[in-house]
Amino acid sequence: MSIEITRQPDGLLLITLNDPERRNPIGHPLRQRLSAALSEAEGDDTVRAVVLTGAGGNFSAGGDIRDQRERSISAHRERFAVIKDMVSRMARFSKPLVAAVDGWAAGGGFALALACPTVVASDRARFVASFSRIGLIPDMGLLATLPARIGPARARRLFLDNRAVDATEALAMGIADHLTTADELLAVASAHALEEAATAPLARQFVNDWFARDLGAALDYEQQLQSLLLNSSDAAEGRAAFREKRSPQFRGC
Repeated sequence: MSIEITRQPDGLLLITLNDPERRNPIGHPLRQRLSAALSEAEGDDTVRAVVLTGAGGNFSAGGDIRDQRERSISAHRERFAVIKDMVSRMARFSKPLVAAVDGWAAGGGFALALACPTVVASDRARFVASFSRIGLIPDMGLLATLPARIGPARARRLFLDNRAVDATEALAMGIADHLTTADELLAVASAHALEEAATAPLARQFVNDWFARDLGAALDYEQQLQSLLLNSSDAAEGRAAFREKRSPQFRGC
């Protein structure tokens, strides 16, 4: 659940998801810490831009399956309130926020990357939605952020097919904004972040606000429905199948 924060002399703040043995899952405590880190960065005048990345050759494998279990609806909704705050803060961040994606960005990791206004991918990056494999709908704003980048028809197909998209296709589709090598990923992402930091901040903020205009509806939708789905038999079967490394047997309930 750890994140590592590194301040650089040029005003860049590097936030690293740092649980490489588990491909940097995004559990509830990490979401709280990430939201707090972004809040602090936004209020710190010495921070000019932020780059978000993952340790160990992967961005993030998504939600922490160990943290996904049956809870009361009110408890689930409260947890999704944290997600709503974090994703809204990222999409409307007042300073440049760049995702540096190496390896897998899966499920919630995919959503986390696309919550950043700019995505730089390494040539070994892979993006996949994968939510319906465990009986859930896309969350963390992905219902809005992916269609905004690639259009609703292609986004729906990726949601339903759970097809992995490699780095070259991600660039061509618009999932990624820039493509580079794994060795140069952080340098390229940092350069783009600092270049953007030199632009007019109010204009940049209003542009990001416009492109995030549908995000609130998606976050409200997932807060209502994902809270129910997490308690469903299909979600329990999806979690069990994931742990047991087998195909799930869904029943629609």
